[in-house]
Amino acid sequence: MRRVSVRTGRILLAATVLASAAIAAAEEPSWPWPGPTPPKIVDAMMKKSGYRRPNARELKQMADALPEQPPATPARPRKVLCWGRLWTHPGNGFAEETVKLLGRRTKAFEVVASDDPRLLLPESLKGFDAIFLNGLHDRQPFLPPNFASLSPKEQAAAKELDRKVKQSLLKFVKEDGKGIAGIEGSICALRDWKEFGQMMGAFYNGHYWGDHVIKVEDPTHPVAACLAGKQWRLRDQIYAPGRPYSRKNLRVLLSVDLTQLKDPGDKTPVPWLSKATAKRDDYPISWVRKHGRGRVFYCSLGVNIKTYLDPLFLRYLLAGIQFAIGDLPGDTTPSEPSDGTVATSSAARYDRTQFMRENPCPTRPVAIRACRFRQASDG
Repeated sequence: MRRVSVRTGRILLAATVLASAAIAAAEEPSWPWPGPTPPKIVDAMMKKSGYRRPNARELKQMADALPEQPPATPARPRKVLCWGRLWTHPGNGFAEETVKLLGRRTKAFEVVASDDPRLLLPESLKGFDAIFLNGLHDRQPFLPPNFASLSPKEQAAAKELDRKVKQSLLKFVKEDGKGIAGIEGSICALRDWKEFGQMMGAFYNGHYWGDHVIKVEDPTHPVAACLAGKQWRLRDQIYAPGRPYSRKNLRVLLSVDLTQLKDPGDKTPVPWLSKATAKRDDYPISWVRKHGRGRVFYCSLGVNIKTYLDPLFLRYLLAGIQFAIGDLPGDTTPSEPSDGTVATSSAARYDRTQFMRENPCPTRPVAIRACRFRQASDG
């Protein structure tokens, strides 16, 4: 009798386990491809990565730090696509919320945030004025995360979509005359796609973390006007650009102030960093450039989530996005023109004094310490 009871118990236990598995499978959110990542999966991936969105206290701090007015009045209603997966880098959740808040508060643009690659195809992009690359940091952001487990037929379809998205991005900027803005890890992605590096101005080639003194190289440029030409102190991770980076191909707006800090390449435990830039003493942080008929803005700041609470960063980012849209004209003459002429700003059309009077930029001192360096395969 006891044997029967034990056997019956085991059968019931097995049935319970199978039933539980079936229920869990039924409740497991599907991950359609192509398409946006389901919210439940986004949350699970962010939790697994140890990343998060801003909490209520941080959202209030961000709201308090936001500018009330944009540096330029929109020529017409504008729309920005904030594109990227939130779980690939620490600041992505904060960056997405920041761009939404900037658009909502200043009414400079409407924001659509997604990681659906189909939105990057020509038919969808017709409705957007600029793309904001939210960190990216994926090596292949337009392929499904489970690409390796797909069948050969599914992999072929994913590769074809990837090819179309890449062609669409280039056309959007170079031919259609639209804009693209990227921060921090956006130049870490797609390093096997040469045309992307040419468009953005560089690929990732190292990073360094610390308390930085940021030099405003072009204080009269409309994008950098909110900094008023003053040093900016900020603790964050900064990226060293690699090929095809050259000052002959872009206009540097911000860089590490080597009069206040030691050269990051000097006597560090990671000697590869000294080879990360075209020149040993050149550590740009942000730049603009013209690509075909379109505009490109890049800023390597934003890995540290506290950066998104800094009023100066919020103003600078807003100006960069408006530059990419086309509402904030700014000179894109390379910092080192190939003909040897000296680059000058064309900011005469922009009344920086009036904007600074209406929107004063608060500053806050940050202690300067020696930078802490770290090598990582993907920044």
